[in-house]
Amino acid sequence: MDWKKPIQLFQEINIQEEEGNQLVRIGGVPQGIVCVGRGTDAAVFVHEDHPGYAYKVYAATTDAKRKNEEEAYRKLGNNPYFPTYYGSAERCLVLSYEQGKSLYDCLIEGVEIPAHVITQVDEAIAYARSVGLNPRDVHVKNILLQGEVCRVVDVSEYVKEGNDRRWEHLKEGYRLYYPLIAARKIPPALLEFVKKQYWKKASCTFSVQAFGRFLLPLLGIDKQRKAFFL
Repeated sequence: MDWKKPIQLFQEINIQEEEGNQLVRIGGVPQGIVCVGRGTDAAVFVHEDHPGYAYKVYAATTDAKRKNEEEAYRKLGNNPYFPTYYGSAERCLVLSYEQGKSLYDCLIEGVEIPAHVITQVDEAIAYARSVGLNPRDVHVKNILLQGEVCRVVDVSEYVKEGNDRRWEHLKEGYRLYYPLIAARKIPPALLEFVKKQYWKKASCTFSVQAFGRFLLPLLGIDKQRKAFFL
């Protein structure tokens, strides 16, 4: 139960939800605690004296999502594709600290994303469905590479209904277009632009091929190579 010792310190951190689906604002981080990630509902921290644990601290206005994520982790149990769940307290979820590059980091740094990652994420999704969950919000920031194995993090939407199709779109995009940009460094500003454009265009009639034709010129892909993959 070592994870309980510093829990109050994390609960004192000021996490503020921002409008427009922006990353949370953080204030009042005690000495010895480091932020290792931010999302739109919460931020993730580690304590130098308890390095094996990740403390996901929610804004007061998003604490209901902590309860959703706790429910999802309880159903997932012990599975190699997901972090280990240790416990929960007000505004704070405690998990195993999973290190590694996200697929988002790989795109920025030009680290090649191997095809077996796609297979492993499919297996993780299938397992989550087998225990009664509905995997959603699976995207490049929520998938970590750890050697030959990946980890899928942030399962707070797995208790919701409906299919947001984000993973299906990513898989098709990987198959059709990733060979054109594999191991190339993609500027973060361009990735954020892609994200914003995706949310503008995503609908029941969304076409990955049409979206790819729109984006490839921005990456400097010549027409001859583009035609080969289309």
